[in-house]
Amino acid sequence: MAEPARKFIILTASIGTGHSQAARAIAEAMQRTHPGDSVSVLDFVSSSLFSVDHIIKDTYLKMIDVFPSMYDHLYSDSQSSRFGQMSQKMLNLSFKKRMKNLIRTLKPDAMIFTHPFPAGAADLLKQEGATNIPMLGVITDFDIHQLWIDKYLDAFCVATPDLKDLMETYGILPERIHVTGIPVRKAFYEKESSHPPMEKGTVLVMGGGLGLGNVVDNISRLDEVEEISKFIVITGKNINLYEKVAAMAEKMRHPVELHSYTNKVADIMARSEILVTKPGALTCTEAMVMHLPMVLVNTLPGQERANAMHMKNQGCADWVKRGELADTVRRILRDPMLRQHMADACGNVHPDSASDVVDVLYGLLR
Repeated sequence: MAEPARKFIILTASIGTGHSQAARAIAEAMQRTHPGDSVSVLDFVSSSLFSVDHIIKDTYLKMIDVFPSMYDHLYSDSQSSRFGQMSQKMLNLSFKKRMKNLIRTLKPDAMIFTHPFPAGAADLLKQEGATNIPMLGVITDFDIHQLWIDKYLDAFCVATPDLKDLMETYGILPERIHVTGIPVRKAFYEKESSHPPMEKGTVLVMGGGLGLGNVVDNISRLDEVEEISKFIVITGKNINLYEKVAAMAEKMRHPVELHSYTNKVADIMARSEILVTKPGALTCTEAMVMHLPMVLVNTLPGQERANAMHMKNQGCADWVKRGELADTVRRILRDPMLRQHMADACGNVHPDSASDVVDVLYGLLR
């Protein structure tokens, strides 16, 4: 007799797009490997302009754009035990009712979280004995923030063995921590394995799904590099940025192929010789899967510093200041051995990280 279909919920938060991309990658893997079960990806951030999380999201985006050093201090301070624990407790209490209503209404068999806001609220319900369904936290950066230290979640998935060790120092039991890598959609692995032809001299410039980082300044500086044959620019959901790049493209020396938010990133990365981007963990992991050398610039404060340091230490990326950008890209494009070394340094990223996360989840159901 066949088992009854099970219902799974993946909760993310639309504060940046990396968390949501990881959630979609996990859902895609679950639909592929367990087609008889249902899975939904939900945004935990309220649509109400006056909700706590919407205010936090709006403040975060404004702070990293206008007052990045302030956010950097806030991120560092919230890593300290007392302030971090107090912040975590306040956020968990704020979201507890919403999480309780969601579980009561949807009645999932298990839940996955790719953002600490819903994970913390669920952890509080677990602590109080208000729910006993399996819950899995998936950390989508190369750093562990205090907000992710949820003692009552059943398991965690992290990017690297070093992060597993770090979580253990926070008191999380080692058997609850699984090294799966950061979940990436299957399309990236498939495109890379097909060995598509690369377009020589093509530089891909990105600013993440929200089009953050000074993309206009980046391509303006890079336009002087003669070794570049073409730019491909992805502006994400930032309409103003799209319009600015479109206007300046007419006056630039090099042709510009312009995209807004797109699901063709794997195809575009495959055509590119170098990626210039801020170090969002999802974008960097996708580039590593594609063995695409990276130049990291416009690092946002907080977790992106840890992401950039990880990529630099691995050897697959150069982490530079704006003034160093043009010379760095010129040097990499002139040196095929260096490009090959950086591509090789990307290594063999977990062959299907999203499926590994799904395996961890189903292991909790046994």
